[in-house]
Amino acid sequence: MVCRNGEESKKTNWGRLTRLITRPPFRDEFGHKGWMGRFSWAQPHAIRHIRLELAEWPRWSRPLRVAFLSDFHTGSHTKDVERLHLIVDELARYLPDLAVFGGDYVNLQLWGGGRVPPRTIAAVLGRLVAPLGRFAILGNHDYCYDRYAVTQALEDHGTVVLEHNRRRVMFENFSLHIAGISDAKVARPQAQSLLKSLPPEPTIVLAHDPVWFGSLPPGPYIMLAGHTHGGQVRIPGLGVIKNSSKAPLRWTYGLIKERNQLLYVTSGVGTSVVPIRWRVPPEVVVMDLNGTGRVIADEGASRARR
Repeated sequence: MVCRNGEESKKTNWGRLTRLITRPPFRDEFGHKGWMGRFSWAQPHAIRHIRLELAEWPRWSRPLRVAFLSDFHTGSHTKDVERLHLIVDELARYLPDLAVFGGDYVNLQLWGGGRVPPRTIAAVLGRLVAPLGRFAILGNHDYCYDRYAVTQALEDHGTVVLEHNRRRVMFENFSLHIAGISDAKVARPQAQSLLKSLPPEPTIVLAHDPVWFGSLPPGPYIMLAGHTHGGQVRIPGLGVIKNSSKAPLRWTYGLIKERNQLLYVTSGVGTSVVPIRWRVPPEVVVMDLNGTGRVIADEGASRARR
């Protein structure tokens, strides 16, 4: 599905059709699926635990633990609100220092119900305690739905929305920046300006679309992205053949190292277009980050690269 921001989507036939059929604003707090319920159960998700030691990052007394979730599309599956509660409870047991969310919170599948309002999704995510804060960007589906409504819902529940800007936090007396590039499909000049202005300090760059990895400047940065759903379908003998991005297929999923820079692309939590995954399970990510000048990936990250 090609969803652009709310204003742009109304100028396209597809955007108008999407909004006409899905009828935002959503009001179904439970995400009822109706007759589609029996066909829309989510696959079991994986918790991908990745440990990285990053060049030019400080050596802390213990790793910085980051919880990373993206592409929720809450309501795309049966009992998705209940499922999201369980995911948050599961992540809470890992005691993250920082939580980051990669966008696409709402479900804009054209059929099958599941019209969960942003306030419900934001309230569940707001239960995830992270001492350094919760930070979010918006995805293209959030822009199509109503970026102002999604932003307000997240911020009302204590999650900071980064729309082509950045914030600084402190961890063991060292600065860490979190930068955010929203949307997909639309190349916004604010995103290029943000990347050019990144400080020479450790920075986590949230980008909804991994295509922005090609514009990431050299520096002590790691980019976290979603949008692709890991391809959502992996065909035996062919692999992933489409990732809904202008990013190359090799950036579709997992831990990628190029030009001495790092990108992690998550397969995400939900689905779009149809509530089906095949050989690309949903996941949530726990990252332990520290610095020594080397990059080390554990077995979980190695699996993610294949």
